[in-house]
Formats: sequence, C-alpha cells, structure tokens
Amino acid sequence: MLSLWKDAGCGVEVVRLTEPDEAERLVRLFEAVAETEGWQPDGALRHWVDRSVYFALEVEGGLAGGLQLVLPDPGGTLPYQSIWPEVPLVASGRQVHVAVLALDLAFRGQTLLFWRLVCEMWRHCVGEGVTTLSIEVTPRVLPLYWRLGWPLVVKGQLRAHWGEECYCCFLGVPEVAESLLRRAEHSEYYQAIISQAFRISLSASPQSHPTAALQPLEAVR
Repeated sequence: MLSLWKDAGCGVEVVRLTEPDEAERLVRLFEAVAETEGWQPDGALRHWVDRSVYFALEVEGGLAGGLQLVLPDPGGTLPYQSIWPEVPLVASGRQVHVAVLALDLAFRGQTLLFWRLVCEMWRHCVGEGVTTLSIEVTPRVLPLYWRLGWPLVVKGQLRAHWGEECYCCFLGVPEVAESLLRRAEHSEYYQAIISQAFRISLSASPQSHPTAALQPLEAVR
C-alpha cells in the first residue's frame, strides 16, 4: 500500500493498493455495496483485477470506500465497450475506465470524502499521461456529478448495466481541473479540493461559500 495523501487531524488517508490481499479487501467492500444497492455485476468486480489500479479511502484506519480504474486490455479495449461497442475510444493509450467508485454506507453524504478519493485518482492519471476517463452513470446520479463540477459528456445511450439503466459518459482530466479552478475562485470548499489536487495553499476569498453546490452522494458507480 502506498500512501498518497493524509490529513492526520481528521484521520483521513487515501492510499493506492499495491498487494493482491489489499485489493481483495476492497473488492469485498465493493461486493457488499453492490448487494446493498441491488447492483448485479455478475462477477464483473473480479474480471479486471490484473489490469486495475485500486485506490482506497481510509478513515481512522478503517476502510471507508474506494475506486477501481481499469486499464485497456492488450487490444486497447475498455470494459464499457462490451455494452456500447459503437462508442470508440477518444484517446487510445491514454484512456482508462472507472469501473467502481463507492463509499461504505456509514460515510455516504460526506461529499468531501468523495473528493479526497478522486483527487488522488486524478493526480495518478496526470502522472500516467491519462487524458480521458469513461464511466457508467445512472440518470439519477448524472445531474449530481454535474453539480459537483464533473463535466461529464454522454457518449452512449441508456442501456442496462449491472441491472440498472446507465449512460456511457466520458470525462476529460484537464477539463475537470479547469472546472474546479473556476469554482475555487469563489468557494472555500473547492479551494480545499484544489489545495489537495495541486498540493498548494489557497487563501479564502471574502465571498466564499464553504457549502456551495454540495449534494450528498449515495453509493456511486
């Protein structure tokens, strides 16, 4: 396990999992969330373990959630293409797939924890030269992502995925940074996110609104 970011005062840490037993623990959490939420992955949570990068969110030393990035297979294919074969890659060799992004029930609604996790995923993507993410998103969750500042672009029509109707969406890594920087100009909340993502300190503006644009996320995909 590799520590990526830590706030000792709050007991929050984001790590990248480097050992099979560490990944197994997170996959079991994903499976528990899937059962609770009624998702039907039919074993998909274990299909891409060997070509996945796992990030875990820990709170006071306990596993609170995580994120799975799937890399292309040797033929350059990503998982979403089994459902939306007509949607091509936009950045061959520089595109990955967000297979799962989920928080344990006890930590849902704490949106800043969600950001702590995805900030480290974005930093990883920048370091690896990844420019585009694909992700399946339900119609209910899509507006919440937009409000949070994720400039998701719908690329594939509604189709059944894991027992739910989902869109196939793309997300540009540079576009996310631009969106968050604009929001940070007027919000202490987004300044905290930018401070983590860019490892810089930002002073709050007098007009800041720490809770602006917040929407509680349930288990997300």
